[in-house]
Amino acid sequence: MRITKKARPVIVLAITGTVLGLSGFAIASFVQDSTAGGVAGSAEAMSPATVTGAQTGVLLPGEKGYVILTLSNPNANVKIKLVSVTAGQVVIDTVVNETDKPYCQGQLELSTTGADPLQPTLAVSEANFPYKLTDAVTLKPDTDIRCQAMTYHTTWITQFQAVR
Repeated sequence: MRITKKARPVIVLAITGTVLGLSGFAIASFVQDSTAGGVAGSAEAMSPATVTGAQTGVLLPGEKGYVILTLSNPNANVKIKLVSVTAGQVVIDTVVNETDKPYCQGQLELSTTGADPLQPTLAVSEANFPYKLTDAVTLKPDTDIRCQAMTYHTTWITQFQAVR
């Protein structure tokens, strides 16, 4: 098959147009791809984590106590910021009479109103960061002798956000 002098420029133009068109498509799809991704420095949501609180001291009826949450960042590549803390559960570990557990559990109230307003940012792989909740546990004033010498622990739901 012979290519005539008149057909040669048409074929060269068609091939050039095809090559340019395909490279233009590749550039356009690359640009499309890169702008569709996340923006640098954007926040990334994380799953809530349940943390056990450490209470200090003995509560008498009507008294409040603070709780220390020990926070950790298991991520090796991103810092995390504490966004919120919500009350979880009170768990009665021991009480003199086991049948009094439900009563004593109902006598303890949890609150986050005394949470430190400066929510911390944890460094990459940071562990054992103490976060204080003031007046977080209250033993109701009408609590009777059944709860004397009980031991308990509390759980708290923490929500973090990844930061760069």
